[in-house]
Amino acid sequence: MPLDPQAIIDELSAVQRLVFGWARYDESDAEWMRVELYTARREAYADELEIQAARVGCAKRKARVTNTGVLEELNRLSERDAKSIVNTYNYYLAKQLIAIREQNIRGNRYYYAAKLRDWDAHYWQAKDKQVATQTDGSARAKAQQDFYRFMFRGMFGTAKLEPRTAVCPVCKGWIKRGVVPLRVALNNPPPYHVGCPHTWDTRPGKVAEDDCPLLWMGE
Repeated sequence: MPLDPQAIIDELSAVQRLVFGWARYDESDAEWMRVELYTARREAYADELEIQAARVGCAKRKARVTNTGVLEELNRLSERDAKSIVNTYNYYLAKQLIAIREQNIRGNRYYYAAKLRDWDAHYWQAKDKQVATQTDGSARAKAQQDFYRFMFRGMFGTAKLEPRTAVCPVCKGWIKRGVVPLRVALNNPPPYHVGCPHTWDTRPGKVAEDDCPLLWMGE
């Protein structure tokens, strides 16, 4: 369920609302985040297509991600995530303003601003890694699905979830299963939770060298 900053904003004092208005992220921030996420996703998607091409024996094939449907989906995911990042930041920003007031009930806007600078730095230190992991993982999972769906329906092979350590029950379950059919892996793509670091290490069958030009590489 999405976090709702408005419920906390309603509890803020006049000074806190002033600071919140100055420090909050808005639609323009969501837009530049969308662009950054989309760029990162497209690069990861292309890289994963080339990895899969190499694994089926066509290492010389290069990705060319121009398919309209793929680009629209990568953009949709990026737009969704950007809005979520902004909403989540604003929620915890409002909560932090309340926490700062509990430390000093007489604090003015300059006091709040100074406290928020430290909080903001710590917040993004953890969040940046989480966002990067989520963005990269989701793009690679989609690239794996599309690569085999568009060109190799029924392709045989296996896969294993990597890395081999996990904290959530779903990830632990897949790791415990070990090697699974490639079809099963592609039908159950990660990430399985926020910040999930896992990807499928695919081991597909090889294609004939003459078929390498026929690989789907994002067109």
